[in-house]
Amino acid sequence: MKATIEFLEDRFIKYNRDIFNNMLPLPLMHISKARSFMGQFKVERNSSWRSTNEIYHLTLSSRYDLEESVLEDVVIHEMIHYLIHYKKIKDTSSHGRYFRKLMTDINLRFCRNITVSHRCSPKELESDDAKSHSIVCLCTMTDGRKLVCRVSQSKVFEIHRAFKEWDKVEKDEWYWVYGSYFNRYRRVLTPRLFSVDKEGIGIIESGTLLEFVEVSGGKTILRPAGRMVRL
Repeated sequence: MKATIEFLEDRFIKYNRDIFNNMLPLPLMHISKARSFMGQFKVERNSSWRSTNEIYHLTLSSRYDLEESVLEDVVIHEMIHYLIHYKKIKDTSSHGRYFRKLMTDINLRFCRNITVSHRCSPKELESDDAKSHSIVCLCTMTDGRKLVCRVSQSKVFEIHRAFKEWDKVEKDEWYWVYGSYFNRYRRVLTPRLFSVDKEGIGIIESGTLLEFVEVSGGKTILRPAGRMVRL
C-alpha cells in the first residue's frame, strides 16, 4: 500500500496509545513524494524575544508501494525519534544506543520489525511510478552483453572516464531518458553496471543520445548528439 494521511493519523493515534502511553502530542502530519526517505520527524522552531515554540512534523513518503506492516514500522521508527526529542533524552547519535535499545524493546514486546533504515526491495522500487529525467549509460561489453547504470549528474564525467579504462567495456553510450522505468535503478556515484531487459533497452534508445565534446580551455561538456557548439 501507499501512505495516506488517513493511514498516518490512524497509526499514530494507535501506537501513541499502545506503545508510547499517549506521551506524544499530535504533530502536524504530511505525505510526501520523497525518494530520499520513507519517514521523517522534524522540529520547526519559532522564536520570539519572549520564548521559543516547537512545532512537530511527521511525514511519510507515498513514493513506494510497501507492505502495510513495513509502513507501520516506519511510523513507529519516526515516533521513537519524536519521543527521544520530546523527552530531551541525550543519545550517542541519530540512531544511537538509546534509539536502538528502545527499538529492540518495541520489536520484542510488540512483535514488530523496526530497523534503523529501510532498503527498498526490487518490487518496491518498481512501484515508484513518478516520472523523472535520468542520465543513463548503456555499455556494450566485449562478450556482447548490454549493461546499464543510472548515473548521478555530479559523477557523469568521472564514471565516463572510468568506463573508457575498463577493458571489458567495448562501447559506452549515454542517454537522457524520461519516465518511471529507471526509478528501479539507484543513481550511482561510482562505476557500476547492472543487467537490463529488452524493455529497458528500448526505453533508453528512445531517449536523447548524448555526447561528450571538448570545448575551449580543455573543458569537456555533455550535450545532445549532433547539436552545434561554439568552440
